[in-house]
Amino acid sequence: MPFCVSHDGVKIHYEITGSGKKEIFFIMGLGVDKRGWLFQVPYFSEKYRVFLVDNRGVGKSDVPEGFFSTEDMAKDILCIMDKEGVGKAYFVGASMGGMILQKLGAIAGERIEKLVLACTLAKLDEHEKELMKKGLKFVKDIDIDKIDENNIKEYIKLVIESDAERIFNFLSKNIFSPQFLEQNKELILDFFRNYLDDGFKVKGFAKQLYAILNHDSTGDLEKIKAKTLVITGDKDKMVPKEKSIFIASRIKNSTLKIVENGSHAFMFEMPDVFNREVDRFLTAE
Repeated sequence: MPFCVSHDGVKIHYEITGSGKKEIFFIMGLGVDKRGWLFQVPYFSEKYRVFLVDNRGVGKSDVPEGFFSTEDMAKDILCIMDKEGVGKAYFVGASMGGMILQKLGAIAGERIEKLVLACTLAKLDEHEKELMKKGLKFVKDIDIDKIDENNIKEYIKLVIESDAERIFNFLSKNIFSPQFLEQNKELILDFFRNYLDDGFKVKGFAKQLYAILNHDSTGDLEKIKAKTLVITGDKDKMVPKEKSIFIASRIKNSTLKIVENGSHAFMFEMPDVFNREVDRFLTAE
């Protein structure tokens, strides 16, 4: 199992599959390891050398002792690139993964060939913060009225003591569409059961959540020069499409795609649509 020791000593696990001449990195969102891309790997590994990364805090990567930022996670990607001798690559990031790649574009934009930002945002506003607070109450019965920016770290620490199943129950209701949940209960349950047994770390989840709450790339977006596809679903309850519209308006060389009936996890629910749109963008001149 390949690992890379990042800038602050954290061990980052990754896998490489496919034998294409061009490299592509897939960066997943909050609390999910590289298995979140299971419907993308078969498709893209036929054309690319695919890098799948366990972000710090999940999967086989370390959970650091202290808190960390999305920029720290962007530097983790650079660590892997340097170790594997990858000068430039394509990048696809979903949700928190998109936040990480926004930071990568700001600190090392010259390493990006093309960029795909899916269902992501530049900074949380009151909608997302309220959703996060409700999530905290759901998983740990926290008095959300007492939470503010000055004490959020203390409440995040309480998540570490939470029940993993309660976390996934809350997330699934906000990530997937109601129709997909109803029609694919066993598929989702099997995925979550396997993940809970091998890969999910509540402590790592909580620290990633802290990184998201403190993420702000509003001043970084104009630094991204690579061709960028900003893609989202019009039924995303977790990150409304307006967040993607804002990002696309700030990245000069960007294209916006809003997928009809797409949820926050439409790359999982509608993989054919997601894969086709991403592939079309990557192969276009």
